[in-house]
Amino acid sequence: MQTVRQTAMGSYLKATKNQTSDKNRANSEASDHSRSSLGSQSTTKPRTIKPPKVKAKKSDDKIHRLLQSTSSTQEAPRHETQLARTEPRQSTILQTPIVVPIMSDYLYPFDLKPVPDLRCLGNGLDPFGTMFQSSDTRVNVEKLKLECSKYFGTEGLGRYWIPECLNYAHTFLSTLYMASAYDDVVHNREIESLETAALRQDVIHFVSGNLTDAAQSVADHNIIAVSQLILGDVISRSDAGLHFHQNGIAMMIKQRGGLQNLGVNGQLASAVSWANLATAALQEVQPTPMYVEYCKLRAVKAYPLVVTIPESPLYQPHKRFVTIERSQNCNPNAQRLLVDIHAMTEMFLDTNSSKRTGNSNKIQPVYDRIVQSQSVQQSRRTTILKKSDWKYEAIRLAAIVQAQAMLDQVPLSEALDRVQVPEMQPAMFSSSAASFSNDSFSSTVEFQDVSPATDFSESSLFGLCNEGFPFNHRPSNSSTLSRPSLSTLQSSSSDVPLRQQVITRTISGDTILQQLRDALENSDLSDCWSDMAGVLLWIGLVMGAASNNSKDKNVRRYFSATTMRACIMLCFEHPEAIHSTMLRMTDLVAALGRRSNEGQMIRNDSFVSRKRSKN
Repeated sequence: MQTVRQTAMGSYLKATKNQTSDKNRANSEASDHSRSSLGSQSTTKPRTIKPPKVKAKKSDDKIHRLLQSTSSTQEAPRHETQLARTEPRQSTILQTPIVVPIMSDYLYPFDLKPVPDLRCLGNGLDPFGTMFQSSDTRVNVEKLKLECSKYFGTEGLGRYWIPECLNYAHTFLSTLYMASAYDDVVHNREIESLETAALRQDVIHFVSGNLTDAAQSVADHNIIAVSQLILGDVISRSDAGLHFHQNGIAMMIKQRGGLQNLGVNGQLASAVSWANLATAALQEVQPTPMYVEYCKLRAVKAYPLVVTIPESPLYQPHKRFVTIERSQNCNPNAQRLLVDIHAMTEMFLDTNSSKRTGNSNKIQPVYDRIVQSQSVQQSRRTTILKKSDWKYEAIRLAAIVQAQAMLDQVPLSEALDRVQVPEMQPAMFSSSAASFSNDSFSSTVEFQDVSPATDFSESSLFGLCNEGFPFNHRPSNSSTLSRPSLSTLQSSSSDVPLRQQVITRTISGDTILQQLRDALENSDLSDCWSDMAGVLLWIGLVMGAASNNSKDKNVRRYFSATTMRACIMLCFEHPEAIHSTMLRMTDLVAALGRRSNEGQMIRNDSFVSRKRSKN
């Protein structure tokens, strides 16, 4: 292209500059060429012109016109032909690009100013306002639609559920209500946003209006709207409205003749059922029997080994973890923890009374392995933690809480404040002091506050600790541990053996909840843990129930929202797995909630025996 432009420009400049001379030269060349051609033709082939019979004047005119026509047909080449024969010449004009590209190694002024957050992401999606709108004009429907797709969007949701929600205003707005409630939790809002409150009122208004019509009151779309209203209430932990809406949807289903008569190819009955069981587990109460029966009838499915399924400590259909073992997101330490907590759960929930007595002795070693698992906080100062490391940390904390509840046979919310982490301390004492009780010796040690994520540094003083014990130890100073003097040790070294003592410390429940939330946030929840989504669902159920009595509402809402999101992401592709998981969690909550005198005695005995075994 540059060569063509240079050639054209050179020709144009030459033609403009020498226009007059070119015309004269062209005319002279045409005349010479015409005469030479005529001369050559007369030489090679002489023509004989007969004398005309007309007058001489007319004959001369004809000969003159003939000569003019011959010269005009043999003129010099045309102007464009002459330009084509012109030799190309280099142009003297500098060529510049039409635009100057951005240089990657140059810092521009706009690079120094941070880009502000977008205030709205979806106004262009609905330019004609065809979507159902809220009664409050401040509700951004387009933005919430994108938020809903980001938080809960799956292929199954778009195939089975969304087409039903787009037909009516209250079903569509109830979907946005869930997204808005979840967005409040993500942004840690103390009070629900204006959009959440407005959308809830819109849905209630539409549902109430349909209740006056006998045909519309128990229709599928009305039940869908109420079911999503319940899910939003669970995410927001709005307990007052939750109970009211649960009673209302139960009456609507009974008027339809039962769950088996609901539409949407069974998806509506499934969603209502697992939602009731999940809500009951988070509140540590028993679910409604009709939902339990529906889940039992649809909780079994033969999955091939190659299929990725939501495995968890509550769901293991292949008698071993298959999906988790081949997952790239689950490191070996996390796999061992999941195997241990699953084995402990199976032993605890064994309904055979003869086996339960034998299993009680097997639970203690599994509990010890879980509680003694090493925290990633220890290596945080020296290495960069990966997402899989934070997943392991979240699994570890949830497993410790559940293991504590099963060992003490107390509800998860009560076990949260009883979690104990072992710490090894050296003990120097003579043979005469061996008869002292453990309690009297422990009274000489001032404990430091530790947590499941406490860092322990190595010290040569603790070099004789048990091999394989996962905790390293913080070197104690003279104010925290009574030690004999060096002279005393040297004088009676045969009578003063080096012993070690395992002590435990109860951890604050709020500390565990906050540490687990931080671990989940650092683990990247954008894909809901992908092939480990079943494990995330288990963590949400366990910690949601454990935080049931917490005074921090934001923490309680966080684990409820995590549970609901994992359920919605999985329920359409794996409904049987979700039903089975909820049934197993229901059994666990029921077993931990038994308050018989025998159970209370067992809990006290196990708690005392554990303390003695640690001393």
